[in-house]
Order: sequence, then C-alpha cells, then structure tokens
Amino acid sequence: MKKHKFVQFMKKYGYYCLAGVLVLAIGLTLAFTAGRSTEETLDISSAKNPVVSVSGEAEPLTFTLPMENAELVNAYAGDGMYWNKTLAWWEAHNGVDITSDNLDVMAIADGTVAEIDTDMFYGTVVTIEHADGLTSVYASLDETLSVKKGDAVKKGTVIGKAAVTMGNEAEEGAHLHLEMYENGEHIDPANYLDFENK
Repeated sequence: MKKHKFVQFMKKYGYYCLAGVLVLAIGLTLAFTAGRSTEETLDISSAKNPVVSVSGEAEPLTFTLPMENAELVNAYAGDGMYWNKTLAWWEAHNGVDITSDNLDVMAIADGTVAEIDTDMFYGTVVTIEHADGLTSVYASLDETLSVKKGDAVKKGTVIGKAAVTMGNEAEEGAHLHLEMYENGEHIDPANYLDFENK
C-alpha cells in the first residue's frame, strides 16, 4: 500500500522534486565557486613566480680545482679502505685530500653556501649546494672564512684557507678534505675534477 502511494506521489510531483534537487545543486556549486574566488586571488608577482630560464635551458655547470696547483694527497676510496696515519687504522675515505703551496680554497662550481659548521673530526666545514643535485663539502678549513651561510658563490670564489683543523687527519698537515654528493650519495670528486691535468 505504501509503495503504491509513493509511486502515485512521484508520478504527480516527481518533476518538481527533480527540479528542486537540480536548483539546489546549482546553487551550492555557485556558492562554493564564488567563495573560492574571493579567497584565492591569482598572484602573479615575480617572487611567487620566478623566471627560471628565458631560453628554457639552464647554464651548464662547470668545475675548477679547489686549490691552485693542487696536489692530491689521498684519493677517494669508495667502497675500499685507506690507511689513516693519524688514527693508525684502516677506514673509509669518502673524499679527497688536497694540498698546495697556496692554501686558498675556492668553490669548485657556482652555488650557494648552505651550511657552515665546526666539528671535532672535520674541523671548520663549508657546504655548498650546486645545480643538478650536487653538493660539495670543504673540511679542514681555517676558522676565518671569506663566506657566510646563504652567500651565492661563483666557480673560483675563495671561501677560506686550508688548515689543520680536521682532527682525524692532523698528520696530513694543512690540507683540504673535499667531499662531493650527488642526490645525497657520496661520489668521487674526480668524476668532476681533473687532478691529472691541473
């Protein structure tokens, strides 16, 4: 009996019900859209929408040795081990040790100084972030630096001087311990730096 009354009701008033639901749906959609347009305005400022490259291609990253007339003291060991004469044991060596008569240390490529730190084992350390997911880390530097955190540096910019602040490599004398990372993974700096043809 109830089903019969419902069918009769829908035959008589069904179109009105359907029209009411459509009007309600359209009204809610318009209200929602109008509310969003007043809250969210299009920000076309250059700070929010920087121009990355006019040509669509970034400048290729180029490299230089971090010291003039650089002499490679210890190479990157990778998965191998090297004898640390300061600590008198075998250990991993995830960087290269470099020295020169001129102790000035330079940025190996354009980038931004991301971090400056002092560590008991690594001494004074400067970390520079470059394009293409590359990072260079300069350890065993003198405490007096030529850069500060946030500075943009160019390839060849002097960032400080090599020293004997790296406690676990003190026997090497004044030198630079350079490490490089690609997308957070250690890599051999010789992949980018030509120590053979300095």
